[in-house]
Amino acid sequence: MYLFSWLFKNPPLAMPTMESIDEVPYRSPVPLQWELARQTEIFLEDSLWPQAYSLLFNVLASGTISSTKAVIPLPQHLAVAATMLVHPRTTTRAESEYEKEAPNAALRFLRLTNSLVGPIDAKFGLAFNFSQLASSRHRRRAESPMLIEHDNPDTRPLNTKFNQASSLWNCAEDFWHAVGWAFNCSVIHPARWERWQIWLQFMCNVLEDDWKEREKKYLEAKQNQVDIPVLSEMPVKSEGEASQGAEPAEKETRSGKKPKEDVVHVFDDLGIFRESLIFRYIASNTTAGRNRRIMRAIFANGKSNLGEFKEVFNDELKIPVPEQDSRNIKKRAGDINLDKDNYGDYLDNSDEDFEGDNSSTSVSPPAKGSKARKQRRSKRTRRGTRNAMDEATDPVKMAKGSQKPSHSNISPLGGYTSLALRQQLLGILSSVSERLPRDFLPLDNLYDMFVENIRDLSLPLFQHFITPSNLPHLLPEAHSTLCELLLFVFRESSAPSSDNNYLTQAKLEECFLPYAAATASVENNAKVSILLEALMTLLHKSNMLSVTPSLVKAVRSGIARREQASRDRDSIGWSYLQESGFRMRFMVDHILP
Repeated sequence: MYLFSWLFKNPPLAMPTMESIDEVPYRSPVPLQWELARQTEIFLEDSLWPQAYSLLFNVLASGTISSTKAVIPLPQHLAVAATMLVHPRTTTRAESEYEKEAPNAALRFLRLTNSLVGPIDAKFGLAFNFSQLASSRHRRRAESPMLIEHDNPDTRPLNTKFNQASSLWNCAEDFWHAVGWAFNCSVIHPARWERWQIWLQFMCNVLEDDWKEREKKYLEAKQNQVDIPVLSEMPVKSEGEASQGAEPAEKETRSGKKPKEDVVHVFDDLGIFRESLIFRYIASNTTAGRNRRIMRAIFANGKSNLGEFKEVFNDELKIPVPEQDSRNIKKRAGDINLDKDNYGDYLDNSDEDFEGDNSSTSVSPPAKGSKARKQRRSKRTRRGTRNAMDEATDPVKMAKGSQKPSHSNISPLGGYTSLALRQQLLGILSSVSERLPRDFLPLDNLYDMFVENIRDLSLPLFQHFITPSNLPHLLPEAHSTLCELLLFVFRESSAPSSDNNYLTQAKLEECFLPYAAATASVENNAKVSILLEALMTLLHKSNMLSVTPSLVKAVRSGIARREQASRDRDSIGWSYLQESGFRMRFMVDHILP
């Protein structure tokens, strides 16, 4: 068994692409009865959202474990449910606990639909269709089948508050706009990230399940030899044009006729992959630089990408302020005149600012010389103390403060969950590039873009992306490819190259382990050490690494060389370098066979 790079074809022994354990098959879909569909629509129109999705959940879950059929909802029900997961009306601006329950009921329903029926039979491709396509980047709405084909029950719009104009699928330009905004929220808007991460986790799982199901159908068709070649026409373009993403716009001659293109007739059976949800999201943007925009969305950091990936919903970051708080703000703006008995907000009980029961009552000032006034005035605090308390408890300032990034607690890329989702998306794109290199991007070009975005990350983020045990979303062969390409960027020029296209212990000992980074930067040497540690771990998990004198020598000499070449030993990079070297020595001395 070889751990091979995805950049090269025909490995000595092909690694399995399917899970070895048997998976529970999806149930056969049965259309939802008209009466149930109508009842669900009534619930949604009357804003009885939890009831609507509890009904659909119970209908879908009905039957025994051995049942082979499942009643599936309409695509409109799925589209509205996905919108509820992130819409401010049911999340950060929900007016009651009842409204807050709506996204929870919708999420349970969506997950059950995906697990029982699967993305293909559930028609997720129709439900999760963004209305604004390529022209939306210039704010020109494209025609949407969800809004036009009213005769089709699967596309007839519902009369709800979350349909059409306010729907997620209409507010976002495309899938990558939503992804970029979600990752921006993971860095600078934690309150919104709590909701967006739920939606993004569900969507990533759907994209993976959809692709795996198509892989399974494709392999079954190959084995049964029942696949029918599909004739597709592709304009001839260079690899440079392919790496830029979309094809350039067609130019017209003076006579109004379009110039002829060289067309290559390609027979293939990859149409099932071109119909996948992830490829539709990739191909929906036909502007130049499509692929780099996808990378910017996945690596959005809340700084340089804020202008490109803006908030999806109108006033999404706005948090409602209670009515009493608004009145108190106006009172604070007024002048205080003790001679005219104008005490501003000093006569209000500050403890009642957040009590909903007294939000509609008002406090009138007592008469002159009254005992009540003396009691209240005796409780007055000093102005400096009062202002400090106001800043700490004022809901308006709290709302604004909650949207600011906390650099001491929040990672520059949003924390562990955010990093896991970013890597999961990279893994999905790798699968697409492997099957559809002509339609999307060749694997070597895709991994070059990965390297561009990962190599300059800070050491903590870099280690999270590279260490196999932290974020195991990439397949071993894809992970080793990424590590090798990063090593080619960082390692010193005197390191030899190898004619072997596959990662082996001999190649690791000769070309990577004994060498340091090309510069004296302690951070670069630490990154080289982390990459080598990851490759050793991947080889060990594949039973391709064992202790030999040459391995021990390469590991120890490489650790010493990187430490000697590093400067600024007082920085945190020196700690990362030493810790990585210690783990490599421990692996050789105590773990490897």
